[in-house]
Amino acid sequence: MAMFSYILLTLSTVAACLFAARIPVMTAPLAASVLVMAVAVLLMRRGYKARLAREMASESGRGIFDFAASARGVLQTLERLESDEQAGCGQIHRELDRLVDGALFDFAEAREGLLALHGFGGFARVVGEFSRGERAVNRGWSAAVDGYPCEARASVARAREIFAGLVDELERLRRQSSR
Repeated sequence: MAMFSYILLTLSTVAACLFAARIPVMTAPLAASVLVMAVAVLLMRRGYKARLAREMASESGRGIFDFAASARGVLQTLERLESDEQAGCGQIHRELDRLVDGALFDFAEAREGLLALHGFGGFARVVGEFSRGERAVNRGWSAAVDGYPCEARASVARAREIFAGLVDELERLRRQSSR
């Protein structure tokens, strides 16, 4: 399918160039060539999504990474940490350390799948928010390690707000792509 898409795109591009170079421009064949180019790009994109899904399934054995579930898990941990007023710097440090080495790392590693699943716009929105949340988590981790519990809690609260927005965005993208 991919090879067919590339050949179709190449031939339609050459045809469009030939029809556009004529004087007078052959508008009907040019329009048809541009339409075929668009179809070829759509076929390529659909093929890329299917190939990525197969690769992710074969690599992990679990299928496509569930970004929304991962973000919800991070959010639950942050909510639990934020609600525990007795948590000291050591506990905050350990919990955030688990997040950084676990769910946040896995999410960042699988980010390429976002591009195939939701396109560049969705990818940019999600990765931008994820990066903001990850920085807040890292700030909280650093404050906890340095012994500043107030700053650590404030960073955890900031990260929780960001990840809540990220979960909403991922759910919106999931609903949008299922249409």
